[in-house]
Parts: sequence; C-alpha cells; structure tokens
Amino acid sequence: MPLSSPTPILIVDDEADLRNLLVEALTDHGYDATGAEDGARALEQVRQRHFPVIFTDLNMPGGLSGLELLRAIHDEDPRSLGILMTGYATTESAIQALKRGAYDFIQKPFKLVEIEASLGRALEHYRLLRENEEYQQNLERMVEERTQEILGLKDDIERLFEGFVNASVTAIEARDPSTSGHSSRVAELTVGLAEAVNGTPNGPYGQLHFTPTQIREIRYASLLHDFGKVGVREQVLVKAKKLHQERLESIYQRLHQRALEAMRDQMMDAWARGGAFDRDQLGRLLQQQEEETRRIMDLVRRSNEPTVLPAEVAQELDTLEDLTYQHWSGDHRVLFEPDDLDRLRIPKGSLSVEEREEIQSHVTHTYRFLTQIPWTLELAAVPDIAYAHHERLNGRGYPRRLTEPDIPVQSRLMAVTDVYDALTAADRPYKAAVSLERSLEILDQEAKANLLDAEALRIFIEARIYERTMVQGKTTVS
Repeated sequence: MPLSSPTPILIVDDEADLRNLLVEALTDHGYDATGAEDGARALEQVRQRHFPVIFTDLNMPGGLSGLELLRAIHDEDPRSLGILMTGYATTESAIQALKRGAYDFIQKPFKLVEIEASLGRALEHYRLLRENEEYQQNLERMVEERTQEILGLKDDIERLFEGFVNASVTAIEARDPSTSGHSSRVAELTVGLAEAVNGTPNGPYGQLHFTPTQIREIRYASLLHDFGKVGVREQVLVKAKKLHQERLESIYQRLHQRALEAMRDQMMDAWARGGAFDRDQLGRLLQQQEEETRRIMDLVRRSNEPTVLPAEVAQELDTLEDLTYQHWSGDHRVLFEPDDLDRLRIPKGSLSVEEREEIQSHVTHTYRFLTQIPWTLELAAVPDIAYAHHERLNGRGYPRRLTEPDIPVQSRLMAVTDVYDALTAADRPYKAAVSLERSLEILDQEAKANLLDAEALRIFIEARIYERTMVQGKTTVS
C-alpha cells in the first residue's frame, strides 16, 4: 500500500520492456516509479535521491550484477531495501541473495500481484525501520535531556549539601566560639590523611583507596563531627574552670563576710569581759582574718584550675568542709556547699562526671541529627563516620565503646586529626596550646596504648599532614 505521498521506487533491469512495464504499473498505483537500464545509471540516481525500495535484476550483462549493485547502493544509502528479480532462481541463490543484503527475492516470470505484495511487505518493513530510527533518536534525545536534568539536579543537590554543611559549621562555631575553626581544620587534616592513605603502597592500608566521592564523604563527616554540641548547655560547653565565676564571687563574698564576722565576734567577746577599745588589737585581728581569707582564696584558686590537682592540695581542701558563715536569716550555714568541694576536687580538667557525660553526649546528638538528613546513597556513611570519631581501638572510647574491628577506617583517621587539633589549638579557654613536638609525642603514646590507630598516625607524621593547618598560623612550634 503506497504511503501518503508518492514513494520513489527504482526499477533496474536491462530488459527495457519489463522495466518500462513495471514503471508504468507502479506509477498507476500511485508510486513515483523510475527505471535504470544498468547498475551504473542506477547508482547515479541513488546519489541524487533516496529510494525506499529498489527492484534489480540479478543477472545483467556487463557492469554490476544485481548483488554487486545492492552492495554499492548500501554503501551510498544504507536505508534502501533491495528486491532481486531473476529467471534463474534456485534455493541456494535465494539464500545467498538474502545473506548479502537483499530484502526479498522474486523469480521471473512473475505476476504483477507478486511485485505488489513484495513491495507492500518491503514498504511496511521500511516504515517500521524508520519509526524505530525516529524512536531511537527521540529516545536518545530524551535520555540526553534527562541526563542533563539529572546532572543539573545533582549539581543543585551538591550545592545544597555544601550550603547546609557550611551553615551547620557556622552554627557550631556560634554555639562554641572558643573552638572556632576546629571543624574546618579537622576536615582539612582528615581529607589530607585520606589522600595520603591513597598514596601508601604498602602496610595495613596498602590496598585501601578512597574514591573522590568517599573523600567528599569524609570531608562532610569531619566538618559535622561536632554538630551535636548544639545540644549541650553553653555553661558546660565553654566551661574553663571547675567553678563558674559567679559561684566563685559568691564564695569570696562569704569569705569576706566570715572574716568580718570573726573580727566582730572577738571584739564583742573582749568588750563583754570589760576590755577597752584597743586600736592595735583591732588591727592585728583584721590582719589575721585577712591572711586567713587570702590563704583560703588562694587554695580555691589553685584547686579551680583545670590542670592536674596535686595530692597535697586535695587534702588541704578537707579543711574547708566545716567553715561556716552567718546567713542573713541569722542561721549559720556551711561556707562551701558539698557540690563546690566536689568540683574543686576534680583530679584533672574542669568538668564533673555529670558534665563530662553531657559533653560526651554531643556525639550521640550529632548522630541523631545526621541520620535525619536524606543523604544521597554515595554519602550515606556520613552519620556513621562522625558517630565513631571518639571511639578508641581498645574499647575505651565513647559513646558505644567500640573496639578496633567495628570502628570505620574513616573514623580512625579523624580520631588522629581531632586529637591533634585539640592539642595544638590555641583558642581553648581551659588549656594552653601544646607544641607540635609535644603533641606528636602524646599522639604516639596514645597509639602505643592502642587508643589511636598507629598506622594512621605513622602516615600522618611521615606525610607531614599537620603542615596543612600550620600555614594558617595556628600551630605552636617550640
């Protein structure tokens, strides 16, 4: 059946009568039929226009044979379908013709209806091929468009994550200004350490290689590892001494009041015995009370420091338990509350057991926060990496007390850089910056105690990863 517009059909046969008959018959049926007497003239027409179907005699004297013509036509216009006509048909010749690219094979003499049937099948096949081509082209275009959309969406998601992570770091630092820059420095150091692991050919990490996506995952986990600090009370988060300044002021005021009370009581007692006013005696009493007050205040100041508490100072604190002062109500109350003395007796650091547990809870807060974020599949490990950065190989870390096999490698790398930066940071209110040499010594001691990953520390030192943050002028070198 012809298409909506006249379809060009080429008839190639050296027999003029047969050729003209077919051209006339197909033209009468609405086709744009034309003829060619040999292969050379057929090729000339093929180069000028496209013929969906070409009928050609198999055997033509001189020049190209039908099969040779079909091969030449295929080189010029691969979309044309060839139908061979021959009066010497055999099964073998038909098979060979089809193998060599002919669409169909018609034996002479034939009836016109056979030509029409073969042409109809060929054109239907041609139509299906063209529709399939168009579908493939549209599909490729749609796939390309969709790919570009996905790539654009991926870029948007990456920008969204970058913006979110940066905003989160800003929130962390606003919550705890004393550690400003810590998250960014740990991210810089951990990424550098991961890249150095990639360049390590031997040892426990010789076969380990982080992909660029995994490096990005490590960076995000490092930037967000302390986000849970937003859930810790500010007075605990930035606590520099064992007792807060307000509490110290209250204690000092009570000590001053106690001194005045003691001097008052001694003077009243002297007057009750009939003694006269003695300015010199009053001066001596005042000096004694001031010296006692200064001694106690000095003891409190020394005990209040976050450094290691000497045993003799801890024992001296016992003498403060029974000190009293007169409350405005007239009652005598203890000058130091039991909680005050318990805090002053903290052997190291500024945090009580409860406060330390609250600080340590930031890891769990971080994990709970990060698991609420719909990370892409390639970033799915961010929460777990951050969750384990305070775990230690011997099980003495927190919060889950994981041991070496259960701690992600990425978290082990971050543990080294996190401790290093905490040691060398000069912005902590509760400690002074530790020199580079001393910091590396402490890290080595922790690695030998099976707290930190010894291989990760070795790479950290040999690759001089610490220099990545030293250029910022942060690290103190003795």
